[in-house]
Amino acid sequence: MLEAQHIFTGLPLTIGAVRLEAVDLPEITLVAPFKGQMMAVADVLKADIGMVLPPAGQCGESPKAKAYWRAPGQWLVFGRLDAPKLAGMAATADMSDAFGRLRLMGGADVLARLVEVDVATMPVGQVAHTDLAGIPATMIVVEGGVELMLPRSYAGSAVARIAMAMKSVAARGLVG
Repeated sequence: MLEAQHIFTGLPLTIGAVRLEAVDLPEITLVAPFKGQMMAVADVLKADIGMVLPPAGQCGESPKAKAYWRAPGQWLVFGRLDAPKLAGMAATADMSDAFGRLRLMGGADVLARLVEVDVATMPVGQVAHTDLAGIPATMIVVEGGVELMLPRSYAGSAVARIAMAMKSVAARGLVG
């Protein structure tokens, strides 16, 4: 598991009613089923992690793992996955050190300054891939906020841009 404090600095950060914090990531495996193998992959995953891959734009969860739709034909599985069981059915790649994860609570107005997606209209569990002020990001709507997954090489830039937007929103009196 990659510990968030090694990637992000200056967190947690609270400005007004908005809080930004780093979240540790478990093991991450990219799963891309081969053509015609989706049902076979579903059977293996159901037995291994207790769930199947969620539909496009959604995330799923079991007691053993979480899975997020990443792109057409690609999912990220968070948690221990026995990837060799998928040999011949799917391409897999260990992505554990590729991403960082932030949680922004109460920050819909903040994100409105940074992304072109209306987070306020998205239900809990919805996933969107977007550009966060020039940084590729995956947003997962959680209760009371959003989790942001981004390439770890952008960690410092992401925190700086979100902090600036938090200050801007607070200065305008839009939050707390």
